[in-house]
Amino acid sequence: MKISRIYSNFESEFKTIDFCSGFNVVLGRIFHPDNLQKDAHNLGKSKLAELIDFCLLKGRSPEFFLFKFPLIFAKYVFFIEILLDSGTYVTVKRGVSRNTKISIKKHDVGRQLYRGDGWSWDYEDEAIGVAKTILDSYFNLAAVGPWGYRDAVAYCLRSQEDYTEVFKLDKFRGQHILWKPYLGHILGFESNTLIRNYQLKNEIDALSVKLIELKKIIGTTQGGQEEILNQHLQAKKDMAKSLVWQMENLNFDETDKNYIEELTGEIDSELDDLNRVKYYLTARLRKLQRTEGAGVGRFNVDSVSQLFEEAGVIFGEQIKRSYSELVEFNRQITLERREFVKQQKQELEIDLGEIAQRVSELSLERSNKLSYLSSYDIFSKYKEVSNKLSEINLSVMEINRKLEVNESVKQVEEDSRKLTRDKIDVVESIRVNRDKVVLDKFGTYNRIKDVFVDYIAEVLNKNGVLTTEQNGEGNLEYTAGLIGLDGKITGESDGYSYKKILCIGFDLAVMSAYADKKFVRFLYHDGGLETLDDRKKIEFIEYVRTSSSLNGFQYILTVIESDLPPGFEFPEHEIVRVLHDDGASGRLFNMPSW
Repeated sequence: MKISRIYSNFESEFKTIDFCSGFNVVLGRIFHPDNLQKDAHNLGKSKLAELIDFCLLKGRSPEFFLFKFPLIFAKYVFFIEILLDSGTYVTVKRGVSRNTKISIKKHDVGRQLYRGDGWSWDYEDEAIGVAKTILDSYFNLAAVGPWGYRDAVAYCLRSQEDYTEVFKLDKFRGQHILWKPYLGHILGFESNTLIRNYQLKNEIDALSVKLIELKKIIGTTQGGQEEILNQHLQAKKDMAKSLVWQMENLNFDETDKNYIEELTGEIDSELDDLNRVKYYLTARLRKLQRTEGAGVGRFNVDSVSQLFEEAGVIFGEQIKRSYSELVEFNRQITLERREFVKQQKQELEIDLGEIAQRVSELSLERSNKLSYLSSYDIFSKYKEVSNKLSEINLSVMEINRKLEVNESVKQVEEDSRKLTRDKIDVVESIRVNRDKVVLDKFGTYNRIKDVFVDYIAEVLNKNGVLTTEQNGEGNLEYTAGLIGLDGKITGESDGYSYKKILCIGFDLAVMSAYADKKFVRFLYHDGGLETLDDRKKIEFIEYVRTSSSLNGFQYILTVIESDLPPGFEFPEHEIVRVLHDDGASGRLFNMPSW
């Protein structure tokens, strides 16, 4: 799978670009040095990678330049011709205004132009999802396993924003499950367990949230939740049974007795307690109000001033703080004290309000019960007991609902325990697989490591390292960097200059390790040379030329001519497009910059 050509329906505004099978250069020439500081879209070398991605059916984004400027680009239809491993070609047609309708044509001869009407397409105006499936079958990237070609292409198009991390591209801003398992698969690890570990973590977290919500319904109790609810339920049922008997026999002695006990016991006792607390809080509130009203009068200014004068005579320079500093200190303390008093007052007023409300509720309840006890009307008592029975029946229904929820809680807890046990097993499987892969000298992982280390040595004349460790959650963490004489990763690895080289090196290592597999066969790197010194730039170019030739992949590099070593020139056959800042004809799109 290599890029053969890309073109549009407006040749005069977007010139056809033909790529060669090996090393390709998109060269930017700056005739006006002031333009070096301007946005890269003035030339368009970075936009070419985005355009390739669009033609390979990248999803729509409002920030993507084709959709950000619809008045300019709505008229465009783009075509990309792909060389398949079989030696045949497939052309993908995608317009900007009808970007979800894709046409596909397979053909034996390359360098075709299918713009305009009258062409017969194998698949015409297919939905983008269907088109991706068709292209997956054509590209036949067996090495990417269960993933589609879009996942593989993501690592083959490095924009300027994709050089901050070696393994994580700027486009992968979502959850790790969306990209780390694929990366692990490419490195040679078992991907199913990696995916399952992330899934289990998400499922366990979801159950934890569900459990919290369910427990809110039940409320907090001491001891066994189910046992307490059942005891409470039985007590309510016994009360309901007693009330039913009283109503059937018009004998309310039991209710009279209970009301008397509640009045002389629970209600009166709670009212006494509340009144004592109310008295204590009211006393505290009044004290705070007096404190708030007090100013700074306790601070005797004249006495302190005299003391400072006498101390200055006796101790001289040993006096560290001036009189004014002490006054300021006293002022700050007073302000802080007042703020504290204000806060305590607010808290006390809230507490007193709650107590007053509870006292009012208890007083009303007390009044109702006294009214009941003083009544000799059998029908009034019947009505009161009936209302009481209704309240208890509602309580029984609520307890039964909580018992049902409690069953759900037990089930969720059991599910969570099972998932946790499964996760432990999966984490162990990841550990065993990781150890096996790391020790396999001839496996994909170590082939990638070897190429990466060789690349760092050839281009930077430094020691490189690529490692994989298992973190606390059991997931794999990948690290690439430069190591010093002590065997530790140096700070150079985090610098912008070398980070970009590390990113490119990893991509090249993967491409080389997959030379004999059904995998993507092109790389597009936007920039890279600008961070190196002249000698290393030449080493880099020679390394990529040799590697792409030996391993049969296509390499596309964008570079500004002024970043090349003095006197260095690319052969004409390697330069597929020249862009410059001397007028609209030098831009990727031959039009004024947008």
